[in-house]
Amino acid sequence: MTLLTQIRDAVAEVQGDDELNAVRFRHTDTWSDGTTCRFSVQDPNQTDQGTRLAQRLTGTVEVLDVRLVKTHPADPSPGEGASLPWDGGTLTLVSWGQVSDFTGQAVGVCRLVR
Repeated sequence: MTLLTQIRDAVAEVQGDDELNAVRFRHTDTWSDGTTCRFSVQDPNQTDQGTRLAQRLTGTVEVLDVRLVKTHPADPSPGEGASLPWDGGTLTLVSWGQVSDFTGQAVGVCRLVR
């Protein structure tokens, strides 16, 4: 068994754990495009990597309120441009990243406007 196969098997085991997924994807809502899914939202500005992402996109950190979204592996993902009320504002999905070779999932980049 190759290392890649071992990693994929481990990821599949984690993704199949309902109890863990309930913690990982603790939000459920319907997006403006009608997609209902379980998802997680992360503020990358809480990390140095997120700060660098915001600086690359805008030149300054303060201008952009970015959030990263991951959907439950068993649920459909909302389409680009879909939005929903979030944290006192509107969370809009701007784009999906490349699908991971390991997880088979992509990370969505969102803009939060308050």
